[in-house]
Amino acid sequence: MWLESIERMNGYLKGKAIDGDGKSKLIDVKSTWQLKMPAASRSKFTAATNLVDWRLADAADYLDSASLGHKAAGNSHQVYAVNHQGLRLVVPAIVFCKALFVPNATTFEYLYRPSGIDSLLAPIRRPTGMAVTLIPRIIRQHEPISRSNMARLQWLYCFPSARAAFDSVYVNAARGVIGLDLPKIYADISFRGQLLEGTLFVSALIVNRFKTLETPFDWAGTQPEEYELTGENVSAHLNPVLKNNHLIEGAAGWGLSDFEWSRLEHLFPSGNKRATGQRARGLVSAILTKLGSGTGWSIANASFGTTSAVSSYYQSCLRSGRWQEIESTLMAIRREECILST
Repeated sequence: MWLESIERMNGYLKGKAIDGDGKSKLIDVKSTWQLKMPAASRSKFTAATNLVDWRLADAADYLDSASLGHKAAGNSHQVYAVNHQGLRLVVPAIVFCKALFVPNATTFEYLYRPSGIDSLLAPIRRPTGMAVTLIPRIIRQHEPISRSNMARLQWLYCFPSARAAFDSVYVNAARGVIGLDLPKIYADISFRGQLLEGTLFVSALIVNRFKTLETPFDWAGTQPEEYELTGENVSAHLNPVLKNNHLIEGAAGWGLSDFEWSRLEHLFPSGNKRATGQRARGLVSAILTKLGSGTGWSIANASFGTTSAVSSYYQSCLRSGRWQEIESTLMAIRREECILST
């Protein structure tokens, strides 16, 4: 469902949710974290990004991707976008809220209150700096809060832009908008969403770890600069091979020159179910650049405007034995060029 706007009824804030048929209903804002975004979640992408670089974008494209373009006129749900190595990422505000303000079942009750964070947390002075504790009388203790989530709550309380991000949710909601001010962090994030023509419309994300880009409040004393929030290994989603030291760079760089492609093109006959023509050339060049330079698969995929096509194609070529043929033919050409040039 799509969260279109915030409305006030009888003194209470309500979220206006739109289903796939365009029908609307009002829900308690404390429950908005349970809504699943309408965009599909077939594609995955992991990136390190500075949230300061993200900008407000037109929500119409996101709504079009979910077949809700006819609802764009009444929409008050902000979306944010950034271009990351050739791939455009588009994220609704509620998705950022769910990822930043964890655990949702606890924090969302206070996100939509004025000065909500001071109703949720209380400071505790430690020898090295300030820590925080939940205020027991108003917290539902139905499940324990993990150490990493308590560290996240402490970050929200002790850093200016983090606290401002929390407070901005209510400020926006009071004027009918779903939105927030993004905090000043450099974060490693795993995205899921729908990939359409070089744009990933994100339906869910996880902040794996982040580094603050500001100092804490003076009264907070010494605070951590980096926060590890999950045990996820980013490279686990990708092929572990980072660099092939047997590859030789050609005259045109790691990618294929026109001459090299003319010698390899017969391996990609037209009518084949696999990639052919210029698409095949582009995929092979992206793979060579990745294996030759040692950059990550996420960068190789993004350079092709995708989240997985390059790495998936490489794995397919390895299984079929085609990559070995490509590599041996190409390296013979490049070794010969090296001899002739000396």
